[in-house]
Amino acid sequence: MRTRVTGLFVGLLVALGTAQAQQTALVYDPTKYVLVDARLLRGNIGYATFGISDVDTMADRQAQGVNLRIEARLVSGLVKRTEGFVIADAFFLDLTLGSLQSEPLYYYDNPEDRFSGAMTFGYSFLAGYSTERFGLLGGKSFNWSTAFVGGTELPGGELMVGTAPWMMRLEFRPAFSNEFRIMLTGWDNFNDLKRSNGFRLDVPFLPKKRFFLTYELSRVGSDVSYATFDNDQYATGVFTQHLFGLRFGSIY
Repeated sequence: MRTRVTGLFVGLLVALGTAQAQQTALVYDPTKYVLVDARLLRGNIGYATFGISDVDTMADRQAQGVNLRIEARLVSGLVKRTEGFVIADAFFLDLTLGSLQSEPLYYYDNPEDRFSGAMTFGYSFLAGYSTERFGLLGGKSFNWSTAFVGGTELPGGELMVGTAPWMMRLEFRPAFSNEFRIMLTGWDNFNDLKRSNGFRLDVPFLPKKRFFLTYELSRVGSDVSYATFDNDQYATGVFTQHLFGLRFGSIY
């Protein structure tokens, strides 16, 4: 079977190569493509440790991996103001992929998978006032989150958990360009049943460049399907992630 599959794969490569060789010119119609200005994007990439804990008396499940976050500016990309009344908003996708670090558990005779990950997407909106040295912004974020660490999943009985935390951001510019600012962002939805809170610290390290060293702590609480639970049995738990990475892009 493997030989037949390999032969088919080689045949497809030969056919594609022949078609490419016969192709003499490529004509692109720009009206059929969507061009995205890179200045409308921001985000971060880094190393993450994450886990699900506080599930009844069960052992915590811990993992580590790589985190990638992409943000697409909307209103703030149109306003383009850096002082006075400012807006910082974005649609975002935050994705973490990694491997279980805890000792694998068994469901009867089946060990849990080591593959682990987390995803959050949504829209955040911040507005406030910025001066030459300081800035203060407040707003709200609408998030949908899911996570699995080995065989333990959050949320348990739902596809994703939706939260809407309030946000606040403090800024301080020590020197150099206007966007060379230390930023502390915190959020909390003040809901004990489905808790979402955390903070992020961004520290600039290149004058006049939009690069920041970033640390983020985020938590989401909801029902959890534990690795050794039977189907449709859940207990409350908390997903926690620590991120250490590099952030890029405009601050507004």
